[in-house]
Amino acid sequence: MTRRRKIAGPFLDAGSPRSRRLVFVVLVGAAALTILDVSKLGIALPVIQEDMGGDPITIQLMLVGYTLAYAATLLPAGRIGDVLSRKGVFLTGLAIFTASSVVCAVAPTVEVLVLARVVEGVGAGLLMPQVLGLIQRIYPAAERAKPLAALAAVTSLTSLLAPVLAGVIMDNFAPEIGWRVLFLVTVAVGVVLIPATIVVVREPPTERRRGFDGVGAGLLAAGVILTIAPFSAVSQSLPFAPWMLIVTVVGCVLLGVFVVHERRTVRRSREPLVDPTLFRLPHLSSGVLISGFMHAAGTAGTLIVTIALQQIGLLTPLETALWMLPAAAASIAGSWLASRVSPTNGVVVAMGTGVGAVAVAASGLAFAVSPRDALPALVAGLLCVSSFGAGLAAPANQARTLLHAPGHRSSVAGSLIQCAQRVGSAVGMALALIVYYAHLTDLTFAGQPSSGPALALWIVSIFLVAAAVVAMVDRVRRPSRAPGTDFSREEPVVTSAVM
Repeated sequence: MTRRRKIAGPFLDAGSPRSRRLVFVVLVGAAALTILDVSKLGIALPVIQEDMGGDPITIQLMLVGYTLAYAATLLPAGRIGDVLSRKGVFLTGLAIFTASSVVCAVAPTVEVLVLARVVEGVGAGLLMPQVLGLIQRIYPAAERAKPLAALAAVTSLTSLLAPVLAGVIMDNFAPEIGWRVLFLVTVAVGVVLIPATIVVVREPPTERRRGFDGVGAGLLAAGVILTIAPFSAVSQSLPFAPWMLIVTVVGCVLLGVFVVHERRTVRRSREPLVDPTLFRLPHLSSGVLISGFMHAAGTAGTLIVTIALQQIGLLTPLETALWMLPAAAASIAGSWLASRVSPTNGVVVAMGTGVGAVAVAASGLAFAVSPRDALPALVAGLLCVSSFGAGLAAPANQARTLLHAPGHRSSVAGSLIQCAQRVGSAVGMALALIVYYAHLTDLTFAGQPSSGPALALWIVSIFLVAAAVVAMVDRVRRPSRAPGTDFSREEPVVTSAVM
C-alpha cells in the first residue's frame, strides 16, 4: 500500500530551512517598511509644509505623533502577541499601517495627514514586536543569532537608504505630488506583504500564559508619552522650555509607578505586562540600554548631519542624500564583519560603538574647522566610519540581547528593545536639536559660524561612549538568571492554539 503524502500548502512546514527563509524575508520586509516610513519624511517635510500650508509645529506633529503612537503601543502589543497570536497581531498591524498610508497619500488637509500618521504609528507598534517574537520562535536557539543580526543590519541599512529614495522621488516629481508618492511606495510594499504573510508565515507552537495587565498598559502608555513627547516636539520653531521638563518628570514618575505595579502583579501570581524577571536574563538589561544609547546617537547624528549639510554646506536635499549614500555600504561591511567574527560577541559591540564615537566626534570637529567646499566629502567619509561601527555593533547587540529570551515572552522581550530605541531616538534628537539651534550662529574657535552642529555632534558621541562602556561592563560581569529558567532549551509546552 502506497503511503499518501499530506499536502496542506507549500509553506506549512515551519521548521524547514526554506520556510524559515521565506518567513524571514516577510518579517524583515515589514520591519524595513516601518523604518523607511520614519527616515524618508525628513527630506519631504519642508515640501509638505509648503504644499499643505501647515505651520511648523503642525508639521512637526507628523513625526511626533507617529513616534508617540509607536512607542506607546509596543509593549502592550508584544504582550498581546504572546497571549494570542503573533501572526494575527502582526497581520493586523500591517493592515492598519498600509491602510493609514493610503490616507496619508490622499490626505486633503494637514490635520488629516497628522491623524493618519498617528494611526500609522499604532500599526507599526503592533507589528514590530511580533517580528522579533516570530524570529525567536521559528529559529532554534542555536541558529537564532544570525537572523537577529541580519534583521538589525537590514533596518540600519534602510534608515540610511530611505533619504536617498526620498531625494530621488522628490527630484523626479512635482513637489505637490512627490511627497504623496513617498506614501504610495509604502502602500505598494504593504499590499505585497499582506498576502505574503497569510500564505508564508506559520507560527510554531509555544507556551502561552493567559492574562493581560490593563492597568499596567495604561500606566506604561501614559508614562512613555509624557516622557518623550516634549523631547520629540523640540524644533527651531518650538525651542525647549521649562514646562517640557516638568511633563517629562511626570512621565518618569508614572514609569516608576508602572515598575512597582508590575512587581506587585508578579507577587500576586498574576501575569504582568512586562515580567520583571526578564531583566535578570543574561545580557538583556545591558542590551536594551545599549540599544537606546545607539538609537539616540544614530537618529540624532543623522538628523544633525542632514540639516547641517543643507544649512551650512548649502546642499540640496538630493545632494545631501547622495553624499550620505556611501555610509550604507559601510554599514553592510560592518555587519558582514560582525557575522564573520561572532554575532553575539560583546567585544564587537564595544568596538563598534567606540569606533562610532570617535567618528561622530571628528564630524563635529569638521563642521568647526573645515572649509565649506571640503565639508561634504569630509563629513561623508566620517559618516562611513561611524556607519561601519554601527554595522558592527547593532546586529551583535540585538542577537546578544534576545539570545536567552523564553518563547512565551519573546514578543515582549523584542518590544523592550524597540521601546528603548524609540525613547532613545526622541531624547537624542531633542538634546541634539536644542544644542544645534541654540549655537547655530555662534563662532567656533576657527572663526566659522557653525558651532551648533559641532557641539550637537559631540553630544551625540557621548551616547556612543556610554554604549561602549555598558558593553564592556556586560562583557566582564557574571550573568544572572531568572529563577527556574533553563536557557539551554526551548519551552515545549503548548497551552493554547496558534494560527
